[in-house]
Amino acid sequence: MTLRALIVMLILANLGFAAWALLIDRPAEVAAARDISHLPTLVLAGDAAPSAPAASSAAKDLSAAPTVAGPTTPVHCVTVGPFADLAAGAAAAALLQSRGFTPTQRDEAGPDLIAYSVYLDNVQSEAAATRMLQKLHSNGIADARVMPIATAAEALRVSVGLFNERKGAERRVKQVKSLGLSAAIAEQHQPQATYWVNINLSSPGQSVSTEGLLPPAAADTHLEISDCPSPPSSAPAARG
Repeated sequence: MTLRALIVMLILANLGFAAWALLIDRPAEVAAARDISHLPTLVLAGDAAPSAPAASSAAKDLSAAPTVAGPTTPVHCVTVGPFADLAAGAAAAALLQSRGFTPTQRDEAGPDLIAYSVYLDNVQSEAAATRMLQKLHSNGIADARVMPIATAAEALRVSVGLFNERKGAERRVKQVKSLGLSAAIAEQHQPQATYWVNINLSSPGQSVSTEGLLPPAAADTHLEISDCPSPPSSAPAARG
């Protein structure tokens, strides 16, 4: 091959390569922009939450509106009693509960129980007290006893009975006097409590039966039904 032919082939090869490069070396087409306005917006944890819809605001306003209370049935508290002891009050409360009430028990100070003590106070010594007891017991006064003393300086006394009525105490004084002994009467006041049962009535005109609320032994006892006492005032006392 001649040199001229080789040069011509190289020129043709370069021209062919240039033509090929021009055909395939085109810029890539830019993709069209996509509409993302319909996608939800991302919110970071520290950012404020989006405002609630109008329907939620309306529901919140309705929930904040004051609720109008319906009519309530008034109750009327009455108390039943008095009962002699706590056990009698508890039995009455159980019976009232079985009749549809909701009872509560309470106690309050009642009138003092007055008793009359008959005693001998001219006792000189323990030996003298022993002789008196023997004499009293032998003459039918079996409840005679030496009364306890708080201090050694306190004088000895011999009790010859305790009575609920003064007439009984006076009869014992005469009986002791007939034995040649002199007795005295002392009035004693013993505080006692009374027991009641409170119940609520649905109306002031509702009736409450006291039948069966007392044991047979206390059938003659009168039970009262009255308004419950007002609770004590908790207001502080006025200072002068």
